Amino acid sequence: MHLLAALVLVMIWSTTALAIRWSVDGMAYASALFGRFVLAAMFTVALVVLLRQRVPLRRALPAWLIGGVATAISMLCTYWAARHVPSGLLAVLFGLGPLTTALFARLWLQQRLAGHEWIGIVLGLAGTAVIFGERLQLAPGSGPALAVLLAAVSIQSAAAVRLKGAAQGLPALTVNAGALLVCALLSGLWWLAQGAPAPAAATPRALVAVLYLALVGSALAFSLYYWLIRECAPGQVALLSLVSPVCALWLGKVANGEVLSLRMLTGTVLILGGLLLHQRHGWRRLLRR
Repeated sequence: MHLLAALVLVMIWSTTALAIRWSVDGMAYASALFGRFVLAAMFTVALVVLLRQRVPLRRALPAWLIGGVATAISMLCTYWAARHVPSGLLAVLFGLGPLTTALFARLWLQQRLAGHEWIGIVLGLAGTAVIFGERLQLAPGSGPALAVLLAAVSIQSAAAVRLKGAAQGLPALTVNAGALLVCALLSGLWWLAQGAPAPAAATPRALVAVLYLALVGSALAFSLYYWLIRECAPGQVALLSLVSPVCALWLGKVANGEVLSLRMLTGTVLILGGLLLHQRHGWRRLLRR
């Protein structure tokens, strides 16, 4: 069951970056983000009601706030940055999740890091530095966009570690529904602050991307994500992001005509090599199973 959920999550994450890029290319990023979270929240809340899941408000509220606030801020940063960087690069930087998760786990859960894990983190940072050198060849504003993306990754990783305790014993769908309601509220406030841009002029591709991100990328993916966080160690869940950047990188090239420069590929190889080294024990356990 864990393996099936992991495979589905990897497939969704591999397409999410491209869908985000398509949505912000066809409408205002605040509208795309708000539309995604409103539709996702409506769908998941309806499922909770239909399935008659019990909602322990006092126990669930901390998990809702941690997941909702962190996801809303992380996705706001991601959507803003997605206008300036290719979808493949977006996915690669989110692939740093296992490394940043390990650092937060070390800080908050007192989990010791082995030598190979530290080397993996250094390789990941080196790859990030190489990719940052690529900003001169990217669109204007890509330098700040890369920094904002790294902040988004850090926020999501910190929340994953905090959710390990806060979501324990709670149904994943219930956690997701509450978190998405918080996301819808916060992204709605941001949408209003941006002048409430109307999605009337949105392209059909952008509308389909928003719908996909709402139902598949949020309602389904976040439910699986919260369930895996509850069932597994945070580092094991973050391990899944090792596979999706490679798929997303080539998907962006094939489906969106994105250019893969030598420097970008070099940075990607360093990051993936660091992730592979950092999580080598997790891969060994997976292969033995």
